[in-house]
Amino acid sequence: MRNFLSLALILSAALAPAASARVDDNPRVTIDSGQLAGTREGGAVAFRGVPFAAAPVGPLRWKAPQAPQPWQGTRDASKFGAACPQPEWVGAWAQVGRKDEDCLFLNVWRPQRAGKYPVMVFIHGGAFSLGAAGVPLYDGAALAARGAVIVTINYRLGRLGFFAHPALTAENSDGLLGNYGIMDQIAALQWVQRNIARFGGDRGNVTVFGESAGAGSVQILMGAPSAKGLFHKAISQSGAGNSVLPPIRGGAASAEAVGAAWTDSLGLKGATPEQLRAISIADILKDGRGFPFIDGKVVTRSPGDYFYSRTAARVPMMIGFNSDEASLGFNEAVAKGVLGEDFPGLHAAYIARTGRDPARAAVELAADVAFALPSFAVADWHAAAGNRTYAYIFDQVSVDQRAKSAGAGHGGEMDYLFGNMPTDQRWDAIDTRVSKQMGDYWVRFARTGNPNGGGAQNWPAVTATPTTYLHIGDKMRVERLSPDRERVKAASMAAALKVWAAAAKP
Repeated sequence: MRNFLSLALILSAALAPAASARVDDNPRVTIDSGQLAGTREGGAVAFRGVPFAAAPVGPLRWKAPQAPQPWQGTRDASKFGAACPQPEWVGAWAQVGRKDEDCLFLNVWRPQRAGKYPVMVFIHGGAFSLGAAGVPLYDGAALAARGAVIVTINYRLGRLGFFAHPALTAENSDGLLGNYGIMDQIAALQWVQRNIARFGGDRGNVTVFGESAGAGSVQILMGAPSAKGLFHKAISQSGAGNSVLPPIRGGAASAEAVGAAWTDSLGLKGATPEQLRAISIADILKDGRGFPFIDGKVVTRSPGDYFYSRTAARVPMMIGFNSDEASLGFNEAVAKGVLGEDFPGLHAAYIARTGRDPARAAVELAADVAFALPSFAVADWHAAAGNRTYAYIFDQVSVDQRAKSAGAGHGGEMDYLFGNMPTDQRWDAIDTRVSKQMGDYWVRFARTGNPNGGGAQNWPAVTATPTTYLHIGDKMRVERLSPDRERVKAASMAAALKVWAAAAKP
């Protein structure tokens, strides 16, 4: 079960202010479902709250996304659509706005100038149960102004997005089951293929990028049969790589068994599909956790297993993590559970290399073995399969946080990437420079499949172990994984491979 929970540790990032919008002189665009009126803001044009699928409510709850309903006249696209239902939570990322089960909306930012631009489709994080595309941090105006069309998407979360039940299987035994959130992401990518040219985007040059749960989603999409051909490059930011997904059926930990146990607890033993779809949102959110699983059609392997088995999409990829992923709350027991008798020696090596006290070194070792370093194993495998692959570690911390920080925490790169300084932080000239450099690397990669250019520090592709990566921070520099971290990476993936090999597939 600990392996299943590695995806549950995937959370989202910090908050940043949205750009102020000029609502006069609304730009308009006509897509396959109707006309939109957007706004001009900063160096970009924005279209918010655009439906990419029909409302997944009533008889469409727990069904594959359907085509959006067309509308007459001009739809106001100046405001974000509702976020998907999720528990109330406290923190900088909790400002998701209005929530409603009718939540399948996306947002588009394009440069002011007409042209044909690379497209970057962002999938937000939040443990597959929290977050939204409209969180101010993800405002795409600054990134779009660099020369890209930016798309941010909602997808169904928690039990609304990831839920299997024997009654739903019986109702739709030959259909698409369970992983509705991943199906929503694929539907959004299909929408991009149909419509993005109307916004100046190049449908033949789409990059999918995501952070945390969004990065886990990117890894799944790299192997999902129904996502084939919908994107041409991929970026995975802090998405592990050793997660183990349970099967849809077979044993107490299967998705169907978990779903049936939950409905039994509500007094709905032997529930019909109609009874399931009548469950209140309040009851769903009381135990609203939900995570991807292997359903055999949409999701056919655990995320990292696509790369190990050489079945991932053969497209250029960037992948990495932040310097303080231990901020997710790992502990020494996690490291001991994976490393066994190798723990004492590796723990001593971490103390010697980092200069940390033993307790902190143990936490960093646990974060590396359980979450961070598997990303580099994915990079190694993808590169070995003949795909251009770039690895990184992000290590920038805002000026008012540096003195007390152990490094860039989980999600700490998002404000820099989107170019949106959080309201609760202060940036200096170094932070501003790192933000610009990072955004430039990402947009160049989206444009060409190679992040290099513009006189920036050269970022070499991964070729062999130890993994070569770019250290992103005040001093951009190329490094190789240290011997102790290389050993931890190998041990982590050896443990994952054993579970993948034993995992039941429907």
